Amino acid sequence: MDAQKIYLNKMSEAVARIGASEEFLESFRKTGSVPMLEASVLQMRKALECVAYAAIAPNKNSYERFRKQAESPADYRKDYNAKSIFTNLSKINPDFYPSPLLPAIQLAPGRWHYDQKSDGFLTKKRFEAFYDRLGKYLHADNPWGSNKGVTNLVTELPTVAAHTKSLLSLHRTIIRAPNLQEVWVVAVPEDGSHPHMIKGQAFGEFATSAAN
Repeated sequence: MDAQKIYLNKMSEAVARIGASEEFLESFRKTGSVPMLEASVLQMRKALECVAYAAIAPNKNSYERFRKQAESPADYRKDYNAKSIFTNLSKINPDFYPSPLLPAIQLAPGRWHYDQKSDGFLTKKRFEAFYDRLGKYLHADNPWGSNKGVTNLVTELPTVAAHTKSLLSLHRTIIRAPNLQEVWVVAVPEDGSHPHMIKGQAFGEFATSAAN
């Protein structure tokens, strides 16, 4: 399966899992069932992992080499922790994280411009922090442990879900290889229809007006 198809498939899966997380959270609000909250957390964490796997796809060759040549060599196919994946990707392509865009504006026939969203989306820093935070809810409570802050989590989950969908709904990612630079502009509908992309290439350096 090629990189573009993998990228789009994982984006589609991410949005589907966010929807499942929202449904489980709504069930928890109605019933107070802790397993429903934990199911919501699990789906949200897996959604974030889908975003990380998508980010590997266009950078797979460089990422594979990097993981093999690391101080502790590893098989990239066994990677699963989104925060660790982000740490590794940032060392080979600092522009891997999606940059959320506003709908295109036509400047002239055949010329379109995308402004970047200024707020209301999940930043890379918030992504990593929330991903880590979700991890502690994937295990049974230790009766001697400290309070996990469930009330705050229930309050924040809807915002994080909305901000993740806002991040992905229309975004661009940059791929930097030795002899080829690409930018992918990707639309990820929330209605369940399949994502699609526009791809631009440059045989050399290029600049974009939207930054992370």
